[in-house]
Amino acid sequence: MKRIILVLASGLIALNSFSQSNCKIEEEYQAIFKIKKMKYGEREYLVKIVNTIDSNSCFSDLVNNNAQYIDYLRTNFSDNTNYEQLININDTVELQNAFIRSLENDSTFNSVMHQLTERFTNQSHYIPDTISIDELLNIAVKYFLIIEITEKGFYAGKVCTGFNGLKQTEKIRKPQVEAFCFTAILNNYQGEQFNMYNEFVKGIKELYKINLGIDKGERLLRAQGAMYMYMRHNENLKRLLIYEYGKKKEYLPFVLKIE
Repeated sequence: MKRIILVLASGLIALNSFSQSNCKIEEEYQAIFKIKKMKYGEREYLVKIVNTIDSNSCFSDLVNNNAQYIDYLRTNFSDNTNYEQLININDTVELQNAFIRSLENDSTFNSVMHQLTERFTNQSHYIPDTISIDELLNIAVKYFLIIEITEKGFYAGKVCTGFNGLKQTEKIRKPQVEAFCFTAILNNYQGEQFNMYNEFVKGIKELYKINLGIDKGERLLRAQGAMYMYMRHNENLKRLLIYEYGKKKEYLPFVLKIE
């Protein structure tokens, strides 16, 4: 009797391993990503969202608990040059299918999605990257961007998924680290425990205490650098990243090394 139970158990393990190895994230794009055309006045525009998917999917837990993270990857690491082509499609089914085909044929986007899902699809050979807290902070501070100096000489700041200091400062991009840092900041931008909006405002107030330049362009660059350094040493931001890592580590394709 014990031998029969052992054989059955082995069979279940083999079946589970087989089913995991045959999970392909591209085959879930149709369920995960949705696009629709909206109208504001006379202007039409496209809205792209990450959809909640069925629990039978290999990736349901990952997707349904990390929609903002995945949307960041799609927004920043997929080819968006076909916007005009998509906006001219009137049929909703055709629009959805064209959108999904563009994602399926996007090698850069597929690469970052494979990296995200590898721990679920290739468990026996999966080796996560190791990231230090300094590396996380280096990326996180770039979202606290001084975007301009107003006509009256005030600093204007912004935290945004597509408008940050990463393109100008990071020669080699780290999509997974970026997605984690941005979602951690966004989810706590005006939170009770970690209020990053307040920390950003404190940093801007500190900038006014130093004359950073007469030339407006030079002053802006110095202000941006000073803000990055201010946030780099912000203990609340550091604690936030460690806290959010603890909540999300079972989904992340990297391990945080805290010295």
